[in-house]
Amino acid sequence: MEKSRPAFKFLRILLGLFLIAYALNKFLHIIPNSYGQMPEAAESFLDAVVSYLPLLYIFEILIGIFLLANKWKSFIYILLFPLSLAFLMFSIINKDFTEMWPALLVVLLNVILLFSRKETYKILFD
Repeated sequence: MEKSRPAFKFLRILLGLFLIAYALNKFLHIIPNSYGQMPEAAESFLDAVVSYLPLLYIFEILIGIFLLANKWKSFIYILLFPLSLAFLMFSIINKDFTEMWPALLVVLLNVILLFSRKETYKILFD
């Protein structure tokens, strides 16, 4: 059970809104963003997966909607963790330290919310 419900509710809503806004921005280009200079390997990787990125952003929007609707929280936190970790690792590997704050925010919120429901996950590690 979540401890200090109002704080975790706020963090859950913040994470949901952030995921929706971040993903919608990739479609609507409301907030300008730049990937800056990337190593050639990173550019090759993005070129290879560019056709899958819209699906990833739609998936992020769905995750955000589930978080805002307060549905399947435990499942969503686990589902989001590898995605958020990959997002952070991509920023670190590309040495994009000035632009990695979205990845850090998502990972931090995800980890806090995961630990807020640790009793729910105990059965997975028996």
